[in-house]
Amino acid sequence: MPARILVIDQDHATLVWLRSKLSAEGYSVETVPRGDVALQKIEQQVPDLIVLDPRLPDGNGLDLVQRLRSDPAYATLGIIILSAETDPTVIAQGLNAGADEYIIKRPGADIELVAKIRAWLIKPKRREMPIERGRLYSFCSAKGGTGTTSLCINTAYALAKLEPRAEILVVDMVFPIGSVAPSLAYESRNTIAKLSQESPQTLDVALVKKYVSPVLPWGFRVLIGASDPQEASTLDVNQIAPIFSILRKTYDYVLVDLGRTLSRISLPIIENSSAIVVIVTPDISTVKASRLVLDFLETRNIDRHRIVLVNNRTVGRVWTTTEDIERELKLPLAVTVPYVVEYMTMAINEAMPFMHKFPEHAAGMVFTNLAQRLQQYDRVKK
Repeated sequence: MPARILVIDQDHATLVWLRSKLSAEGYSVETVPRGDVALQKIEQQVPDLIVLDPRLPDGNGLDLVQRLRSDPAYATLGIIILSAETDPTVIAQGLNAGADEYIIKRPGADIELVAKIRAWLIKPKRREMPIERGRLYSFCSAKGGTGTTSLCINTAYALAKLEPRAEILVVDMVFPIGSVAPSLAYESRNTIAKLSQESPQTLDVALVKKYVSPVLPWGFRVLIGASDPQEASTLDVNQIAPIFSILRKTYDYVLVDLGRTLSRISLPIIENSSAIVVIVTPDISTVKASRLVLDFLETRNIDRHRIVLVNNRTVGRVWTTTEDIERELKLPLAVTVPYVVEYMTMAINEAMPFMHKFPEHAAGMVFTNLAQRLQQYDRVKK
């Protein structure tokens, strides 16, 4: 039975051209000009793969990509973006939204498209990380601006104080540009994006260590995601699982700053984490958005006992009570970061962890408590 491909593009000439080209390759092809019509067809019968231009008359096609990626029913659906947009930031946005490939419309794009489709159809549709020793912690949130980077960095600092001999690594997986490096005044051209371009045959512990920083003054190492949006667009998502398998094998603790991302980049990491630190802020909109994230993680068979809920009051004074948060999210808060925004800002401006800048401040105990909480999780994923 031929593979089924759904093409979504507002340009009629492009639809005719792709139907002819892909049909000649032996595929069963349907074409639609709108995202809402495409979703109806996908819900009626899931194709093997979709090809879409995000510029659609009824909205941004990336919203459709994100909706599909958030539904486990479409976990094996291939998504290829075919667009005239060449801006590296836009390309990174497409890949972060969940696209498997991004192809620029140009002469010869049809040849590249056919090659990408063939390659995708023959590859395994579910890539699992092997279970390795070492604890992997994901730091994520439902909205931007909740302080995932600060919490990740200070928790790493606290772990280094609790276990001075432990090998601790902070990984920045926020694309196209993360904030771990500027938060620590760390500069490097060695990034995960570049590492992902290395030959899979050469990917081993020795190679990965070349991309990781030396131990920084605060007792942990750093691995950044990308140094600029153009570099971020070169990330080979298929290399994430083997890279993190090696990281877990090499370091005692791997703390990953995922920001607000829930995508094909972050989900393999989250699903294989010893614990997932979900950061909320005391405002009802963030709490409700966090509820959606937790519900989605539950559909991915992530045990709620692995969720560590943190209330970060540092980012503002719009209070929602602890009871309100716990009732809405149906989980107890592990820790609450107090309102120390002035001190936190000073630490960020001086590019160092809050706990290092203010070692005697009582708020530092919050990060120590969080680190101790994370230490309780087993080294091997269950």
